[in-house]
Amino acid sequence: MTRRGFSLVEVMIAVVILTVGILALAGTSARVVRMISQGGRLGGASLVAEGRFEILRATSCATLTSGSTVEGPYTIRWTVATSGYLRTVGLTVAYVTGGATRTDSYVTSISCAT
Repeated sequence: MTRRGFSLVEVMIAVVILTVGILALAGTSARVVRMISQGGRLGGASLVAEGRFEILRATSCATLTSGSTVEGPYTIRWTVATSGYLRTVGLTVAYVTGGATRTDSYVTSISCAT
């Protein structure tokens, strides 16, 4: 007599393959969540740097000096170098991500010609 259907071995192999796939998906999703979180912090650091540059651009050139501040989870430090009518501002933003401190660097120039 011919029987149709799956044998017990075929079903067990299918369950093992399905389990491996689900475990791989779970591991990948955890990594994606970490990457999204790190991307959010990196974007926040860029926004903080942009905001500080705007504040420094609005400051008169005579009073433009190096300094540092803390805004939320971000520590911001900037240096001002003078060359004639040009001020070069180097800015670093430090923050904790993934248990380690990351530092991003930005540079801009401010013209003080009137």
